[in-house]
Amino acid sequence: MTTQDLKHKVIDKVNELEDENILLDLIKMIDDSNIDNDMYSISLNHREAINKAIKQIENGEYLTDEQSNKQIDKWLNE
Repeated sequence: MTTQDLKHKVIDKVNELEDENILLDLIKMIDDSNIDNDMYSISLNHREAINKAIKQIENGEYLTDEQSNKQIDKWLNE
């Protein structure tokens, strides 16, 4: 079945639908599928924060999950 055949089949099925919720779900699903193809952009501030975090990780300037949980427990018990 070609892409064009599939499109016609989908259109025929949609035309048969009476359930508004299903139609809304279909619209959302189609809209969401287009999001995956869009290019995401981030602000300069976000990019700088990400680069700073990467450098901190590379320099060993981070806590493990266990270390951070211990630190949080300490703060909560003070």
